[in-house]
Amino acid sequence: MDLSLSQAAYILFAFALGSCVGSFLNVVIWRLPQVQPVEGEGLFHGFLRSWQALSWPPSYCPKCKTPLKWYDNLPVIGWIKLGGRCRSCNEPISIRYPIVEAITGLLFAFYYVMFFLGDFGPCRYRVTSDGVTQFLPSPLEIQVHWPIYFLDMILIGALLSASLIDAELFIIPLEIPWVVVPFALAEHAVFDRPGWPGALTPSAPAAALAAGAAVGLLISFILWYIGVLPASFAQGEPLLEVDKARLAVKGEEPQQRDYTPAEIRAEMRKEMLFLMPPLALGLAWVLLTWKAPAVGEFWSSVLRHEWISGLLGSVLGLLVGGFVVWLTRILGSTAFGREAMGMGDVHLMAAVGAVLGPGQATVAFFVAPFIALLIWVWLLLGRKRRELPRGNRKQPAQKIGPALETTHRELPFGPNLSLATGVTMLFYCPIADFLSPGLTGLFYMISRLWAGG
Repeated sequence: MDLSLSQAAYILFAFALGSCVGSFLNVVIWRLPQVQPVEGEGLFHGFLRSWQALSWPPSYCPKCKTPLKWYDNLPVIGWIKLGGRCRSCNEPISIRYPIVEAITGLLFAFYYVMFFLGDFGPCRYRVTSDGVTQFLPSPLEIQVHWPIYFLDMILIGALLSASLIDAELFIIPLEIPWVVVPFALAEHAVFDRPGWPGALTPSAPAAALAAGAAVGLLISFILWYIGVLPASFAQGEPLLEVDKARLAVKGEEPQQRDYTPAEIRAEMRKEMLFLMPPLALGLAWVLLTWKAPAVGEFWSSVLRHEWISGLLGSVLGLLVGGFVVWLTRILGSTAFGREAMGMGDVHLMAAVGAVLGPGQATVAFFVAPFIALLIWVWLLLGRKRRELPRGNRKQPAQKIGPALETTHRELPFGPNLSLATGVTMLFYCPIADFLSPGLTGLFYMISRLWAGG
């Protein structure tokens, strides 16, 4: 690792940039969950109103509502200079704000070092003579590959803010993942080309699957919007145990009713119905481009345009990332008769797939349960330590936080998905290279069986 003076300057810049982004994430974490939906408001107007709430009013003290001076808003430094207290009312300012800013800055600097000095991160691939795809580390240069770094850091910021909100409130605001998606589609459409690290250039069948499924998803959305397809949980999502506990502490009655296992399964059938058009049209377009030579030649000519190929690669990642989680939600909820995963996780992994591609999104999803298991064990052991008897008195478990103080049956899954994605961003190349020969053989056997020999 060669750390020159210029590289040190880039690292400091990455930290400063990340700290500024962390300051904005503090606003997102504080304000976005407070934006309440308006009955009858369209999706676009609701999305726009949510982001307007982040810019107005300007930053202020949560206690006395006094607007903050620009120099009090300097990341980390402003809090230290104020001594952790408001300039106007002298009330304490939560240490969470500088911690989020510092963590974001350190993450930006860390990924810069790993990408550009450690040769970890996005990889390039090549196909060997026997048809096996090799995933190889690719040295990056900031002057050339800055689009990759900045797109990945947009994703890191989104994952961090979504995780902190989910850890506290058990929700992931959908505005967070969907603000990432346009950047991902644009970056891959403009910059992806053969040999470009992290390029999502798909094969002809994979691109056909993406195109057909995207059209099917658009059809499902239109049918849902006009009321042809039923909406799941139209009377409100089922309350989680943590929500019931919060209401009980406040002495309030729940506004939403409980769902029986049979009702949960009925709602899952509605969601499966929504997925049928994209699944059917994706498969139909793959078969058409495969079995009809004229259509196949036309499709190959379309994919020669690199921007179309890169765009479809990002679309495929979005669809695979979201659908893998969505199908798991449907199957898990159907099996257990209770909501297995939230739709926020679906949208979060759709954004991950749009940025990193279908392979990384899928690997991250399967790594996440192992991270969740480690966190669950850590929380369980910590709770047992806090309940150890002292003398003749047994000390009650202390509250760890709103999302982690109730039962061990429910834990927010967004932080696990985010941590798994962060790990996969660095180590996907060796993982994919290890799995590639077996997957290549499996796909070859399936294609032979499908072709009848």
